Amino acid sequence: MWREHPGGGYKIPVNIIAMFLLTAVLALTTVVSAEDVSMGPVFVKEPPNRVDFSNGTGAVVECQARGNPQPDIIWVRSDGTAVGDVPGLRQVLPNGNLVFPPFRAEDYRQEVHAQVYSCLARSPAGSVHSRDVNVRAVVAQYYDTDVNKEYAIRGNSAILKCVVPSFVADFVKVLSWHTDQGEEFVPGDDFGII
Repeated sequence: MWREHPGGGYKIPVNIIAMFLLTAVLALTTVVSAEDVSMGPVFVKEPPNRVDFSNGTGAVVECQARGNPQPDIIWVRSDGTAVGDVPGLRQVLPNGNLVFPPFRAEDYRQEVHAQVYSCLARSPAGSVHSRDVNVRAVVAQYYDTDVNKEYAIRGNSAILKCVVPSFVADFVKVLSWHTDQGEEFVPGDDFGII
């Protein structure tokens, strides 16, 4: 349908004007509603399941999340209580990282350095927990290994066990054996190291 302009001139179809106005209104509505759409937190970087470190090195455990609005990162213990800074031993950074700086052996604290943590990303649009993070600090200190005496009849096999102190046992691997006379035994054809 064509409509005559009151002053004369060219004709514009009404349906084209209506479509143009409808398109403009929809475009504005889409822009406004896209800003209003909230999205619950989603991890961009989820922390690992296990973090082992020595008191001489320290560690950084990263956690990052996105959402609309931007979620806050909160670190919690396995019982759900939030953790905060412990001067010189643990820091919760504004970017979501949990930092364990290097520390002196005498400053070791089990409730900080041998703990299960998780990262909680929270916003008004929802919240999400990371997997559990088992944090374990090892204090570098002197240790000594030992071998219990075993007796065997000449020509038979014997099993010798290297006794490693429990506080370092998870971090020590026996690579060779040495006698008092300076002989070295490494895994080979004649024997094995378990």
